[in-house]
Amino acid sequence: MNVRTRVATVTGAAALAFAGVLGSAGQSFAASNGQQIHFHDSSGLVYSIRVQGYNQNGDVAAGCFSTPGKDTWVGGWWWKGEVKVTFYKGGSCSFATYFGETNAWVPTSQSGDWTTVSS
Repeated sequence: MNVRTRVATVTGAAALAFAGVLGSAGQSFAASNGQQIHFHDSSGLVYSIRVQGYNQNGDVAAGCFSTPGKDTWVGGWWWKGEVKVTFYKGGSCSFATYFGETNAWVPTSQSGDWTTVSS
């Protein structure tokens, strides 16, 4: 390998490593503009939840999430402000298995990345 090829390879590798660090910074940054939901199933009967509200960009967002255990961390979705969490006894957020709902306030920023919502 000549010197130019080595320099290009090292430069390319450094650029990829730097991009990887920048790419991973998104979750840390989002903690100052929204939080992820930690769902605690105090009843032991909830198998899925629908979360509806506003995301970190202020856009309306909604998703159905499986809750396989007493505690479920809904990662990768960032919320802020008032969110509605609907509980289902079935695994697909089907109205036929509706169990209840609650409204929760998700702060724009806090010391951690997770806001707990309980059934």
